[in-house]
Amino acid sequence: MLRFCFIVCFFAYCNAFAQKYSTQNKAAISYYEKAQDELRRTLDYDLKTKQRQKIENRYDEAAEYLEKAIRKDPKFVEAHLELARIYEAFRFQNPAYFEKYIYHYEQAIKAAPQNPKNMEAAWVLMKHYLAKGNYNKTQKFAEQLLQFTNITEKLKQEAEFNLKIVAFAQEQMQKPLDFKPKPLPAVINRKDYIQEFPSLTADQEMLIFTAVPKSEIRKGTGEDIFVSYKKNGNWSEPQSISPRINTQANEGTCAISADGRTLVFAACQDRRGIGSCDLYISEKIGEEWTEPVNLGPKVNSTEWDSQPSLSADGKTLYFVSDRNKRNRNDIYVAYRNAQGEWSQAVPLPAPINTFYDEFSPFIHPNGKTLFFASNGHVGMGGLDLFFSEKQNDGSWSEPKNLGYPINNYLDQVSLFVTADGKKGFYADRKFDSNGIEESGIIMEFEIPAPIAISTRTQYVKGKVLDQKNKQPLDAHIDLINLANGQKESSTTSDRVDGSYLLVVNEKTEYALEVRKNGYVFNSLRFDFSNKSIDDFKPLELDILLSPIEKDKKFVLNNIFFATGKWELEEKSKAELDELALFMMENPQVKGEISGHTDNVGDKKNNQELSLKRAKSVYDYLLQKGIEPNRLTFRGYGDSQPAAPNDTEENRQKNRRIEFKFL
Repeated sequence: MLRFCFIVCFFAYCNAFAQKYSTQNKAAISYYEKAQDELRRTLDYDLKTKQRQKIENRYDEAAEYLEKAIRKDPKFVEAHLELARIYEAFRFQNPAYFEKYIYHYEQAIKAAPQNPKNMEAAWVLMKHYLAKGNYNKTQKFAEQLLQFTNITEKLKQEAEFNLKIVAFAQEQMQKPLDFKPKPLPAVINRKDYIQEFPSLTADQEMLIFTAVPKSEIRKGTGEDIFVSYKKNGNWSEPQSISPRINTQANEGTCAISADGRTLVFAACQDRRGIGSCDLYISEKIGEEWTEPVNLGPKVNSTEWDSQPSLSADGKTLYFVSDRNKRNRNDIYVAYRNAQGEWSQAVPLPAPINTFYDEFSPFIHPNGKTLFFASNGHVGMGGLDLFFSEKQNDGSWSEPKNLGYPINNYLDQVSLFVTADGKKGFYADRKFDSNGIEESGIIMEFEIPAPIAISTRTQYVKGKVLDQKNKQPLDAHIDLINLANGQKESSTTSDRVDGSYLLVVNEKTEYALEVRKNGYVFNSLRFDFSNKSIDDFKPLELDILLSPIEKDKKFVLNNIFFATGKWELEEKSKAELDELALFMMENPQVKGEISGHTDNVGDKKNNQELSLKRAKSVYDYLLQKGIEPNRLTFRGYGDSQPAAPNDTEENRQKNRRIEFKFL
């Protein structure tokens, strides 16, 4: 691209001519001024007309005069700077110019280190050598830049930031991580395609990624979303995810929910969008994907919106947008309510977003750990990968750099970490001298111990079925953290095959609440509070629901009382809230709340305790709006044991609250 005055960015280039030259050599000055005449004549041509060749010739002639000026005085600063600008402007048209423009900037500084006009050269060289990973020279020219008395505050901050990068990089390279990436099999990494942005389901049995034929990369078309399934430990041949999703245009970066049933992707052409790139959503029902729907103006803007990441349950969306009009990219978040509506997207606060660029967010299935790329936090140079932990108050911890050699002086983007926190996936990308991507292969690696995430996850999956005829059911399922009563995820089992998958965090106690109109409320309990991810395996559990029938009973498995007490513990309320919803969704239901104890202690006291506990549940449900005529309560003491009172485990089964349909 032809550039002239604006090549020097924010430097006051034109003002330099009003200053004294750095040489007294009249012949050198004469050649320099002839070069200026040639450059000024380029402005007489309209770049939109057919005069491009004449413009290029003017630059060539100017360069020849400048070379002559330098031969007359090798320390002619202004001539070196002007020649460097010309070679920089045309460096993509001639590879030899890459070395020439750097050479002349360096010669300008060598000739007169303190010349204020060389502030531009120091800045260019600092950025150049950082991009090359030459930290010693980056430091040299950053320190040189700081010596100029006329330095702007913006340049000063940039130089100081680069010195922090140098110090950090040198420290990291002294203690490299155990990082041994390897490519996925050739069935995934096809030679004639460029593969990028991998994403997996929580059970690691479904892999989605974007791919574009190498023959299409220069055309800017042909990018599609592909899917592969792991069977018997091997990945299947990738297939186009769906003709409803992939088109003749580009379907770009994508994200999948933990259960593989919700997909959000970016599309930039041929769909009716709001901006240059928009985000779309599709749901998988059985084996078919629904027609993609634009996420609408609360999520998408009139600018570029892309690089989505979904929470495990598909209810929280992180993505990147350049809508802020400040020439930078930020990470945004939006939330999906029970009616499927998305909230207004808002940018993440500091310390995530900076005044520079943030890209490729990935929210781990634990819902707490956010990985992203940024050049606004101290790293190795360019875009580095970082992670931050969401705190209980909703704020984010100071981002932590993933370290060397996961990060290096090149750009690193798009990291995916498996639910169990053991493996990472990314695309290894290579570019030619013009910035065109030449290759992209998906890599995997073991997560090094020093950057292990704080909370790893496992999953529970299976099917929801009718207990009598084993037909699939589309039931509503809530996963509740009993420690704080918060609903961590919510889903609906597939209406075609009844399948579901939920992510559970290690060292956490959960209630799993299942509701469907016309069927008995079902509650399960998973206590992982004393277990790390290494202590329990994924759970495969089919949930059987019984149609509502008179005299049928079910146990409320997540009701808790202190020993000898009848006041509800706080963590009981989540299940009772679910029970209240169940009764509201089934207004014909009437029931008896019954309390039961084990046989330890006095029978009369046990009967009285069971009655008081049943009444506590009854009172709570009334407070939640259930009509008194729909409920009764009774205490049965130890008269109706569910199991023999011969072990502590069995006695615990006998200490229970039941609901019986009347």
